[in-house]
Amino acid sequence: MTGFGAITAGWDVASLLFTIFILFFIGLVVHLTLESKREGFPLESERFGQITNEDGLIMMPKAKVFHTESGIDYQAPLAKAPAPEVLNAEPAHYMSGAPLVPIGNPLLAGVGPGSYANRADVPDVGLHGEPRIVPLSKLPSFKIHAKDQSPIGMTVFGADHQAAGTVSDVWVDHMESMIRYLEVRLPQGDHVLVPQNFALNKPDGVKVHAILAAHFTLVPKTKSNEQITLLEEEKIMAYFGAGLLYATPERQEPLI
Repeated sequence: MTGFGAITAGWDVASLLFTIFILFFIGLVVHLTLESKREGFPLESERFGQITNEDGLIMMPKAKVFHTESGIDYQAPLAKAPAPEVLNAEPAHYMSGAPLVPIGNPLLAGVGPGSYANRADVPDVGLHGEPRIVPLSKLPSFKIHAKDQSPIGMTVFGADHQAAGTVSDVWVDHMESMIRYLEVRLPQGDHVLVPQNFALNKPDGVKVHAILAAHFTLVPKTKSNEQITLLEEEKIMAYFGAGLLYATPERQEPLI
């Protein structure tokens, strides 16, 4: 005879708790597996560029819509598989996982140290929605500290010690109060941006080790003379990053 209120007297509490735990764990695994498929699916073959929708043992999750600050809605997973991305490169040999060898101009191939993410083609913004990185000439309240050497007016030299152009302005991240890019005027009149972290200011000029002087003409341009988008930043950084390996044939050779 059971006592009053002993509702678990006839139950195996340990087995019950273990069963609840197993069911919870299975549900957790299913949930995490579904959520992990929001990025990177459908799958794209590294070697052949073919896109497949491999559901596996667990189906694809229902799409979620993410509202971004730029006003563009992003759906994950994608409702429709994108077209295979065409790279200016080919596998070094016929083997899965083979390294990609650039085709044509390696600085613009978009692979290796020159690869980049297809970020939104909109500017990074500040607290009030204004472009975060703008020329110093458009920021009347900002100036280079008197104790710092201003690069404006200095000659820019490539890795071959040849003059590439002259610094005409600097682009400032007004949220961090620091220089992000040097605006370089080329001899033919074009203007290109050089990331500050690829430039070294010296008394006799600005040294850019990543690329040669002749390579400055093909630096990706910005659509606007007063702001830069996230995608444009990626492409410019990738160009100089690729130069660290592909600017000269010797850079692809072993050090020893």
